[in-house]
Amino acid sequence: MGRGKKGVSAKSLKAQTLGGATWTSASSVVVTLCQLATLVILARFLAPEDFGVMAILMVVVGFCQVFMDAGISYAIIQRQDITHIQLSSLYWLNIAAGVILAGAVYLLAPLIGSFYEHAQMAGMIRLLCPVFIVIAAGNQYRILCQKELQFARMALAEGAAALGSLIVAVLSAMAGYGVYALIFGMMTQAALSSFIFLVIGLKYHHRPAVVYRHRELTGFFSFGLYQMGDRAMNYLNTYADTLLIGKFLGMEALGFYNLAWQLCVFPVLRINPILNKVAFPVFSKLQGDEEKRALYYTNFVRVAGLIMIPLMVFVFYFASPIVHIVYGQGWEITATLASILAAVGIIKATSAPGGALFLSLGRADIGFWWNALWLAGIGGAVCITLMIAPSIENVAYAVLGVSLVFAALWHLMVRRIAKVPYGALLKHLLRSLAASIFIGGMASLITQLLSPQNDSAIIALAAAFCAALYLPYLFCCEKDLIESYRKKEA
Repeated sequence: MGRGKKGVSAKSLKAQTLGGATWTSASSVVVTLCQLATLVILARFLAPEDFGVMAILMVVVGFCQVFMDAGISYAIIQRQDITHIQLSSLYWLNIAAGVILAGAVYLLAPLIGSFYEHAQMAGMIRLLCPVFIVIAAGNQYRILCQKELQFARMALAEGAAALGSLIVAVLSAMAGYGVYALIFGMMTQAALSSFIFLVIGLKYHHRPAVVYRHRELTGFFSFGLYQMGDRAMNYLNTYADTLLIGKFLGMEALGFYNLAWQLCVFPVLRINPILNKVAFPVFSKLQGDEEKRALYYTNFVRVAGLIMIPLMVFVFYFASPIVHIVYGQGWEITATLASILAAVGIIKATSAPGGALFLSLGRADIGFWWNALWLAGIGGAVCITLMIAPSIENVAYAVLGVSLVFAALWHLMVRRIAKVPYGALLKHLLRSLAASIFIGGMASLITQLLSPQNDSAIIALAAAFCAALYLPYLFCCEKDLIESYRKKEA
């Protein structure tokens, strides 16, 4: 593990990139289907308030995970040479951080429950505390698999964990455990994933020596601290609306909003890891080739756009029947919110590869300061909205407005700092958006004229029509991207 690779041929890197995208896509499909199935089934058993409570719990756990290793683990990917002693020291740092976090969250749980005025929340948070230690045990091996582009192993681990989570959550809901069904599912996924990565790591990567040498990690801390700050800020600005809605509008309103967010941003949260898991190590291997790095970045953004733009436009046009099918009756407010948040999904999908690009250049500081600015913007906009016009729909519009402004600034920054030409890329994205809006509009008109008898028939007809028009568009107007992956060179 300590021996660095002197170089990676264009053909080899391209093959690994495509293979990684294929395996990660397969994993993402399995995880997405499992998590969607969990929501579909549990929406029939649980109330909106239960999903609101779970949204807060997930934010608390996810935010604390950011601090698990002081952000240093991602330096493992960015650095091309690393020693066994350094890996061992980082591993025990992970474990120690997991133990400290578990204890800190256990002590803070009553304060969090009191802040949200929910009597049972403290107990739920304390139940989740062991998750930090469990995740720490396998976290480094997940990072090492990503560094070495071993996406097949990652896919198997994540797919198995998602399936186990689905089974436990559904059985718990059917047994009448209420919101605890979501908690048990989350704990199962963390435990299975960490155990599988631990087994993979001990067999194929390294066995950590019982040693911790702080001086060996000196070069990691500047990168790691900025990366930790970046991830903390990014996590907070991603879920600032969730935290504020739960406090000021209550758990029921948050439940409606959270399921709309899951419908629109959830696919992005599945697609973005596909791209970023592959993009970060690929960009890192191209640190000395500015032109090729820009080409890979452009292609990553285009792929994200070609997948997410038509998907989110479809959600915009058909939010009501989609919500009725997925969540059942009683979630009409979620349908309204989903039609607003669909645009946010597009913005997040096409912006994500920029973060991996900056990290590959060793510029974790950019992400930190950017996310600090973004947190101030999104937090301020939501707070002002809740003071002036406190409604869940107005919060969704505020999130959309801030997202549009900051997305424009983000892409300008990527263009300037990373030297990425944006002219052709912008043309491709706008063309895909225009085509998707036109196709979606035609599908909406046809379904209105034919008046299918139920929601399933509406979605089936609309999806078939959109696919029949969008696929020819891809082969006619995006032919250069498709052809680029048929060639031997990137």
